[in-house]
Amino acid sequence: MVKARHQQPLARPSFKTRFRAYVRDHVRVLLFSLGKLYRTPFATTFTLLMIAVALALPACLYVLLNNLQTVTHKWDDVGQISLFLQTDTSEPALKQLKATITKHEQVENVNYISADLALSEFKNRSEFGDLLEGLPINPLPPTLVVTPIDSAKQSDTLNKLKKEFQSLANVEQVQLDMQWLQRLQAITDIIRRAITAIGIMLGLSVLLVVGNSIRLDIENRRAEIEVTKLIGATDRFIRRPFLYGGMWFGLLGGILALLLVFIVLLVIRQPAQDLVGLYNSDFKLMLPSFIQSISLIGSSIFLGLFGSWLAVGHRIAKIQPS
Repeated sequence: MVKARHQQPLARPSFKTRFRAYVRDHVRVLLFSLGKLYRTPFATTFTLLMIAVALALPACLYVLLNNLQTVTHKWDDVGQISLFLQTDTSEPALKQLKATITKHEQVENVNYISADLALSEFKNRSEFGDLLEGLPINPLPPTLVVTPIDSAKQSDTLNKLKKEFQSLANVEQVQLDMQWLQRLQAITDIIRRAITAIGIMLGLSVLLVVGNSIRLDIENRRAEIEVTKLIGATDRFIRRPFLYGGMWFGLLGGILALLLVFIVLLVIRQPAQDLVGLYNSDFKLMLPSFIQSISLIGSSIFLGLFGSWLAVGHRIAKIQPS
């Protein structure tokens, strides 16, 4: 009598084999989800345009704000403090005051502008210069223009220097030429906060757009999902193509948004340079850097994935075979 042989249990596949199968399955689902978008060109194009416009608007504003800050930083290098002296300041007192300020450790240079020279420059630069001809005396005071060292060209340091110079003898008034720039920087800060708020709101709109698109796709494939669950597919397996679909929406929408940003900046580049050129500046409008471009596309991918995850999470679990 022949003894029955015991069937040997199947050996567990190696880690390398399982990893290859895992990667192959994800690549297949990745391409399958891309093919779904290709087979619905109208809906896909409409969704991508909505994502691109929503992301391109704050991105354009952010790049333009960075360009504005670049210009103001260059202007910051020429910040000066003007000391208007009393009109009856004697020559020895003037020399003593100039020497005192020149020795200051945070002062790079001191330039003296006499009252006559100030009057001459005013006549040359102003269309109202002829009105001063009828005055019996020169109303303009002598001035010391102080240029601080580079390390002192900060708002707090300049304000301290202003207060210090205001207390000197024979100084009538001290004017900080960067006050207008400080106001501009304050306005810039408000604009930055507004752009951040706009970006957050438009980012939420991207979540809604992607989530709604994925939700409609799930409803259209409801019968397919029920059949798939009947043969034992898990929720994790079923939601995988929908998550990849959200990723494709984010990736393609981000690339399209970046393209829109470049188009807008290229359109306004020449007029912006012509405007800045009127102020004798060699500034050139900067396009988004590589890091900024990658950040935009990466943010778009994250929003696409997160939006699809929000839509898929509870929807798939609720669909059960009847």
